[in-house]
Amino acid sequence: MPQLSVNLCCWNSAKTLDKTLNSVWAQTWTDYEVVAVDDGSTDSTPDILEKHRAAGRPLVVHRQKNAGLGAARNKAQSLSKGELLAILDHDDLWEPTKLERQVPLFRRREVVCVGSDAVYIDADGKPFGRYSDRVLLRRGTVLRELTLYNFVPCAAAVMRRSAVELAGGWFKPDFKIAEEYELFLRLAGVGEFDFVSEPLVRVRVLPGSLGWDVSRERAEMRRIYAELFARHPALEKELGPAAARVKRAGLWLSPEQADALAGLPASPKARLSAAALSAAARAGDGAVDALLGLKRGASRLREKLR
Repeated sequence: MPQLSVNLCCWNSAKTLDKTLNSVWAQTWTDYEVVAVDDGSTDSTPDILEKHRAAGRPLVVHRQKNAGLGAARNKAQSLSKGELLAILDHDDLWEPTKLERQVPLFRRREVVCVGSDAVYIDADGKPFGRYSDRVLLRRGTVLRELTLYNFVPCAAAVMRRSAVELAGGWFKPDFKIAEEYELFLRLAGVGEFDFVSEPLVRVRVLPGSLGWDVSRERAEMRRIYAELFARHPALEKELGPAAARVKRAGLWLSPEQADALAGLPASPKARLSAAALSAAARAGDGAVDALLGLKRGASRLREKLR
C-alpha cells in the first residue's frame, strides 16, 4: 500500500498531460501511486493515460462521464489507498524533490496539510512570477489568516486523509470554483498547516483562465464564509465587524487590510484598499460586482502588457 496517493483529474488534457505525468515519475521520493480520473475527455487524453499505465507506471485510471472537478476529485480520492493525498492538475508541474521535501513534515501529528511556494508559468512554460510575490505563506494554526486569503497553491497541497475525514470529508461536488479552498478551511479547523518555502510546483496560467465567472465565485465564497462562521462563531468576532462584513460579501482581504479595518497600524495603500472593499460590501452586490470587474479588467490588461 503506497504512503501517498496523487490525485490527477483530467479533462481534454492532451496538450500538457505527458509533461505533467513525467514530472511525477521524476520524483525522488517514490512511495506513491497516481490515481487519474478522466472526466469525460473527448481528445486523446485516454490514450496518453493508457500509454503511461502500459509502461508499468504506478497509475490507476478511471474514466467517467463529465461530472465536474469536485466530483472527479472525490472519485479519485475514493480509489486512493494512501494516508496522504496530493492534488495535481493536468497542466501543472512538480519539481523532482517536491514529495521528498514535503512528506517528512507530516511526522508531526498536528500537521494536516503541507504546501509550498510556486512559480507561475505561461502556456509555453515560461515563468513570470512567484506565488509568494502576492501572498504570505503561513504555518501553524492558520484559520484566521486562511479566512482572509488563500495561501496554499492547489498543486502544492498534500493532505492527511484522517484529518480530512475528521473535518467532514472530501470535496463538496456542488462547488465548481472554490472546492479546494473550502476544504482547506475545514482542515485548518482541525490541525496545523506547514509549507516548504521554495517553489516546488509550476502553476500554468492560460489566457482563457482570466475569463473567470466572477458571479459564481462570489456566490460560492459567500456560502463558504457563512458556513465557516457558523462552525466557528468566535472567528467572526475575532476578525471584527468590518472585516467579517467584507468576508460575508465574498471578498478577499490581506492581513494588512484586515488590520486597517480593525483600526490597527497599516500602510496608506492598505487603508485605502480596505476602505474601498468595506464600502463595496456595505453598498451591496452591485457595488461588489463592479469592484471585482475593475480588478479583473486590470488583471487582463497586465496579462496583455506582459
